[in-house]
Amino acid sequence: MKSKPKILLIDIGAPFGGVETYIVSLCALLRADCELFCICALPELRARLKPLGVQVVCIPITFNRWCKILRFLLAAPVLLYLIFRHHIQVVQVNGYLESLLMLPARLLGCRTIRTAHGPSEVDRYQWYKRPEMFLPRLASLYCLRLASRVVCVSEAVSEDVLKVVPASRVCVVANWVSSVPDQIPDRSVLNSPLKILYVGRLEEYKGLDLLFGAVRDLPAAEIIVVGQGSYRSQLEQIADGLRVTFEGFQPNTSDYYRDADIFVNPSRGPEGLPLVSLEAMAQGTPCLFSDLGVHREISQDGQGASLFKSGDMKDLRERLQLLLSDRSYRQGIVGAARRIVSAKYSSQAALQGYSKAFDLA
Repeated sequence: MKSKPKILLIDIGAPFGGVETYIVSLCALLRADCELFCICALPELRARLKPLGVQVVCIPITFNRWCKILRFLLAAPVLLYLIFRHHIQVVQVNGYLESLLMLPARLLGCRTIRTAHGPSEVDRYQWYKRPEMFLPRLASLYCLRLASRVVCVSEAVSEDVLKVVPASRVCVVANWVSSVPDQIPDRSVLNSPLKILYVGRLEEYKGLDLLFGAVRDLPAAEIIVVGQGSYRSQLEQIADGLRVTFEGFQPNTSDYYRDADIFVNPSRGPEGLPLVSLEAMAQGTPCLFSDLGVHREISQDGQGASLFKSGDMKDLRERLQLLLSDRSYRQGIVGAARRIVSAKYSSQAALQGYSKAFDLA
């Protein structure tokens, strides 16, 4: 009997976010055909991978400015041990610093896959002010050349990668949703008070402050915020006087999508392909996105979601008011969103893409 391919996934980032959700989904996708291993830093990720039959080594987390570099130093010998002990054939890395681990993996004969979840962002940081952010991104950019294959989660991300890596080693396998529900709530009549949902990291670039400013003129609106991040305390101050509920990190968000009248992703970018945007589209929640390239991509230029000019609070308010006032428009984008997700962002499409990228076929 032919043995299953052995794949090692690496993610030493924190806190739990879109990349970690992606890894759980990828393991669920591949577990029937592969023997899976993972080096991670988050106990929450380990807890989700264990039921999927993944053999997990969890690197201890330390909380300081240089903690990820320490986790990288601990991960390197673990990588070598797992390759030798279990005869790993494929090493897949996520994140900037993790990309450096492709060098020893390649030297030991492994096929290396780098999943690019977003642009390199080297220009966002100055090396003398934030070396712990700038240097890993610069190194990651050069390490892309070490990858046997670079998998981009969207066409928007591939445009950035193709500046560095030959097209023959780049492919796009879009993020996906595990299923599209057959039945969705009837949103022809809105809740009172109106329920507006945000799901994602609480960071300044995510643009949640724009949403808070846009709803101040809406008399009966409640914003439900699901997620955690370093910008939470500032957002709580900005939300003063509004009906905002901070729910924190939630492992299961399905009920939040189904209960909401509108889902808003106001991110200023950069973004790779936000899973929360796909999930909201699949769940039949009318969606309002910033007009980042990736949001135009997944909504097919506004067919499956309403788009506002990124960073423009006034335009966000106007597009939100249109969604609330025009029932037929809401229903139209919901129908289009579900068709788009079913056709392009299904687990079947992702499995085909990763089988080819990992050379499993």
